[in-house]
Amino acid sequence: MSALSKTESDDFSSSAVVYDSASDILIDTNGFMIPVQFGIDIFSELKRLGFTGFLTIQAVVSELQKLSQTVSGSDRIAARVALRLSQQCRLLDAPEPGNGVRMYADDIIIESALQHSVSVLTNDAGLRQKLMKRGIQVVSMRQMKRLGIINQK
Repeated sequence: MSALSKTESDDFSSSAVVYDSASDILIDTNGFMIPVQFGIDIFSELKRLGFTGFLTIQAVVSELQKLSQTVSGSDRIAARVALRLSQQCRLLDAPEPGNGVRMYADDIIIESALQHSVSVLTNDAGLRQKLMKRGIQVVSMRQMKRLGIINQK
């Protein structure tokens, strides 16, 4: 079991935690929605790719909470399942933007991935491009049936 695996006795303060860039991955909002939308078990797929530490940020959890209350139909179901899945992840502290500047979830994901040297699971094409431009390893859906590591072209 990874040092970052969630257990009953975990202290969720990330200040003293060192993340493993080879085995830890930060999951974004639409990454959590993949299981319902596409029928892919993200945790099994991530383990198959060699990831053992699953991370997220409060901005993602907040977005899932909002979606689970504001959208309807299959999107609401996906958001509610995603919210439950997010509870299996270690919560990272968000980087401080400074100067009273508000950071958006994508910016927080990028800065968190850089700060902790971890990969990111996202199915968002725009975020995927931003991450790759910053040299961050990205995992995304491949062929609508599995996850794969995306290489920058």
